[in-house]
Amino acid sequence: MKRYLFLFLAALLCLGPAQAGRAQPAPAVTPPPEVASYSIEVRYDPETHQLAGEQTIRYTNRTDTPFPDLVFHLYLNAFRSEETLWMREAGPDHRGFTFNPEHNGWSRIESLTLADGTALTVAAVDTDETLVRAELPRPIAPGKTVTLQLVFSAQLPEVFARTGWADDGDFVMAGQWFPKLGVWEGADGWNAHPFHANSEFYADFGTYEVAITLPEGWITGASGVSLGEPERNDYGMETHRYRAEHVIDFAWTASPHYRALTRNVDGVTVHVLHYPEMRGTAQRIQRATADGLRLYAEWYGPYGMGLYPHLTVVSIPPGAGGAGGMEYPTLFTVGAMEMGVPLPACIKLLEIETIHELGHQWFQSVVASNEAEEPWLDEGFTDYITTRAMEVLHNGAMSDCGGWNFSYLANHRLSYLMQPDVVVARPAWEYAGLMDYAVATYSKPALALTTLERIVGEEAMLGFMRAYYERYAFAHPSTQDVWDVMAETLGQEMADWFFESWILGSDGMDWYILDMGETHVIIQQRGGVCTPATVHVQRRGTALEEKVLSCDSLVTSLSGVERLISVEIDPDQTLPIDWDLANNGQRHTPDPAPLLGLAVRMILFLQDLFLGGGAAW
Repeated sequence: MKRYLFLFLAALLCLGPAQAGRAQPAPAVTPPPEVASYSIEVRYDPETHQLAGEQTIRYTNRTDTPFPDLVFHLYLNAFRSEETLWMREAGPDHRGFTFNPEHNGWSRIESLTLADGTALTVAAVDTDETLVRAELPRPIAPGKTVTLQLVFSAQLPEVFARTGWADDGDFVMAGQWFPKLGVWEGADGWNAHPFHANSEFYADFGTYEVAITLPEGWITGASGVSLGEPERNDYGMETHRYRAEHVIDFAWTASPHYRALTRNVDGVTVHVLHYPEMRGTAQRIQRATADGLRLYAEWYGPYGMGLYPHLTVVSIPPGAGGAGGMEYPTLFTVGAMEMGVPLPACIKLLEIETIHELGHQWFQSVVASNEAEEPWLDEGFTDYITTRAMEVLHNGAMSDCGGWNFSYLANHRLSYLMQPDVVVARPAWEYAGLMDYAVATYSKPALALTTLERIVGEEAMLGFMRAYYERYAFAHPSTQDVWDVMAETLGQEMADWFFESWILGSDGMDWYILDMGETHVIIQQRGGVCTPATVHVQRRGTALEEKVLSCDSLVTSLSGVERLISVEIDPDQTLPIDWDLANNGQRHTPDPAPLLGLAVRMILFLQDLFLGGGAAW
């Protein structure tokens, strides 16, 4: 679940788009080798909200180290009670939605055997049983595959934190719903952590074949592609079959009330599921998805590197907002912001949410970084590309009601300034709270990447981003991997400055006017990070002067004979990550009365804070 609603409310308390080019042809890509593949048959009971399932799992050891055991995630156990680790960290009111302990969730493995029938014993790894372990009778050697047969049952909670049921059981969003293996990393062992409130997920690529049995007449959507019309049986039930290839996860949704909007976007079938009364919302989601698909393909590379032919988007119905704003391979959900009330067109939260969750198809589903240990790699990159897309599609507007443009980049600045010293490159569970996590994983990296783009130029930045996406498609890159690609494409010095300043460090930067008189101005820089900046100086009766502020000196003094009219630091807004934009400019007024002078200063302060010197960010 994302945090846009929180930031938009914070913003309120503080009070002709360019055309995308045609998508580039898909680069040659070799499909990833299968590591973890699942065949699952599951039955959903809308009366009890329970799942009963059977799995066949094939896990191949692609490392050079044998593994002696198996570690599974049982994510739904985080919602067994208010006493679990996840609930203690999150609280019962998490990101605007409330947990109902009377309709909790859980998951358990009923039986686990090898293909030859050998039974394996499952034991809890953590007290909440979000991780369980089973020892193997013999280690699985490098290059070998273990096949497992597993029977499980699960209770979906009333919808909360990405998953569950709503509408008296007539809506279900099944995320993190089946026992799922961790990632075997050779000498480092199984990469699998207890489920923390801020952390998301990490898994291997594979193929999923899933059969979902539901009451007759229900409409489903899922990762991958449908394998045809549902199969009816003699008990008033139907089985829906899906296949998803080259993916790290599988999610599905169902309701008897769903309607669908379907559109082909440059060879990708986009399927938007929605309740009948939410058709207007679904149309907005469909437009935003189509626009985003074309932009991202043009900028970074094809959707799914050309291997994903289908995309399902779920417009979350009223009363199920806790399932909104979440990404899965070839499927994402939208609607956390609307809270059951359609938003007016001048408020772009729905478009932002759609564009953001779509962006995860590039930076989470294909470039599959470890969301638990390095959450900035998926959220930060995704919010950076969201900011770029919103600038092209909607002039950056987060809201333009009444013609006033409060931009998405300005929203990131508002968030960042609440906690500017947070360190970005940390595991999700090490952040002190939701604000630390939101700033470190979304706002600060989005601002840092935007600043980097404005320094090196759009084409150079696109070259870096394309190289990163293509090199690590269907792989699991780390922060160091991104650093290396940036060094190769933008230069070692620039990469070192970016990572040491903004990703690994807690300091920041601020250029500001220390003093301005009739004929002189003193400009100072504070913070442990420095970047050269330009300054425009206007004197009466003379041409505009442009100076470069160097990092060699923390104080720059400019003087002359003619009276100063105005001084503006970073007039082109190259450095949106600068701490305080309100102190970047001063202007002499013709001897105003004290109260009038105060009013002028306040107007200039608000203009600089929200409009960055007169132009929307």
